[in-house]
Amino acid sequence: MLNLPNAKVMQTFEVTARLGSFTLASRELYLTQSAISRQIKALEEVLEFPLFVRDNNRLILTERGRIFYDVVSKSLNEIFSTVDKLRQKKERRSLNVLTPPTFTSRWLAPRLQEFIRTCPVSISFNHHQDLSYSPLGDYDCQVAFGRNALHSMGGTLLFQEAMVPACSPAMKKRIERQGNIEGIAMLHTLFEGKRLPYWEIWFEANQDSILLSRGNQQTADIEFSTQNQTIIAAMAGLGIAMIDLNITADVILNEELVLLGEPRETYYGYWVFPATVKYAEDDPANLLYNWLIKKSTMCKLY
Repeated sequence: MLNLPNAKVMQTFEVTARLGSFTLASRELYLTQSAISRQIKALEEVLEFPLFVRDNNRLILTERGRIFYDVVSKSLNEIFSTVDKLRQKKERRSLNVLTPPTFTSRWLAPRLQEFIRTCPVSISFNHHQDLSYSPLGDYDCQVAFGRNALHSMGGTLLFQEAMVPACSPAMKKRIERQGNIEGIAMLHTLFEGKRLPYWEIWFEANQDSILLSRGNQQTADIEFSTQNQTIIAAMAGLGIAMIDLNITADVILNEELVLLGEPRETYYGYWVFPATVKYAEDDPANLLYNWLIKKSTMCKLY
């Protein structure tokens, strides 16, 4: 086989032939004229035919040099174009992600810096709260809130909800002083237009709880469209909320909310879906999907 020179020599030839001058080629390639001349001479020796003839101060391609230039120029353009596309694909720096609002603000946002440090990427978050969307949408990664049916749709469980009643520290003192929750509102979270049955599920396992003793006064309950709104309302002393331990770990740790019992798992949870488009294994979309699964396992509190 012909012992062809390396790609740099080919590039030197292409630039010299295109510009028709050792001087101009040296400026574009940041090489000395003598270095370029030596490379062209070495290339001609390998090819065993001349590439240029001199016409005054200009280099003119020979007939065989012109044929060789057409091939080299086309090949180098294809190589550079392919490398550029592959780099862009590998170094993609934008993700379009679909997530529930409470999951994003309470669980994902405090941990996201860890992922970005290992995979510096811009992320656009889109939010949903119900299941009227299709998990197989045009997103790089999706997290959905719902029941076990999401598994049959291709979802992987991040964590099941572990719900527990909680309130502000001042509210807990009031409950202990009263011995009941008379005059205190129960806070509810809506999902698909209905109250999530957190209180019913928890009371079923805690029949002796002081939270069942509301006294004679019928206090109006308060409903919120997201769990995050319910959590904020409880922190503000508006009432008692059912909160997910996995979502509110930082709030409990900072004693912004205090627990009023033991947690109980519900049949709701957060599920992650991979992108429908087939990306390379090291693409940010796949890296985020795998990171979410790994991180949820490490951070699960119940």
